[in-house]
Amino acid sequence: LRSNAGFSLTGDPWQRIADVDIPRLLPILQEESVEIGAVLLSKLKVSKAAQLMSMLPGERARRVAYAISLTSSVSPEVVQRIGISLAAQLDSQPSQAFSDEPTERIGAILNFSSSATRDGVLEGLEKTDKDFADEVRRNIFTYANIATRIDPRDISKLVRGVEQEHLLKALAGATGEAAKSTEFILSNMSKRMADGLREEMDTLGKVKDTEAEEAMNAVVAAVRDLEASGEIFLLTGDDDA
Repeated sequence: LRSNAGFSLTGDPWQRIADVDIPRLLPILQEESVEIGAVLLSKLKVSKAAQLMSMLPGERARRVAYAISLTSSVSPEVVQRIGISLAAQLDSQPSQAFSDEPTERIGAILNFSSSATRDGVLEGLEKTDKDFADEVRRNIFTYANIATRIDPRDISKLVRGVEQEHLLKALAGATGEAAKSTEFILSNMSKRMADGLREEMDTLGKVKDTEAEEAMNAVVAAVRDLEASGEIFLLTGDDDA
């Protein structure tokens, strides 16, 4: 059975485990003993191990970290047997049709929906399942969130990543809470560039709501692309900074 699954007693199961995505590894790290968790993290790339560690509750993370300090005396044979056991567990997990959580998928869809649709769906979810609705809200990023969730130092990257036409229409067409993001963007670039954009916004005049929404979605798409590529990291939005 192990041979059919793609690994063997003489092979290296850790190569197989290294390719497993984080959502599938996290339950093992949470449920196995801290000693097993320590070996698992020690065999992964540092970046992947760090991401997994950050997803553990504080006390569990501290216990696993301490257990790593005790792994120097573990023999290669034991590490091999642990790897075979973990690989077998991973193979026994049922396959999933979707890699993202439901709240992430809904949040991604609502990101690019019209504000009326987004508000209506969230209102309905709020009545049906408030906890689920709150989680969906945390997975939504709109133009209005730029002011609270983008590091001011990353504004230059964002501006470069958006077509000038979309950027101008988004800046000029944002109203209400979204207007704070326009001011945030303009205040975190060079004065010369900001003044130039303000002049072009004045020349552009009033932007139609549909065009403004399309432009703001283009800015949001640029933010998501930058985040996906690792060029920027979104803030939690919980801090005043």
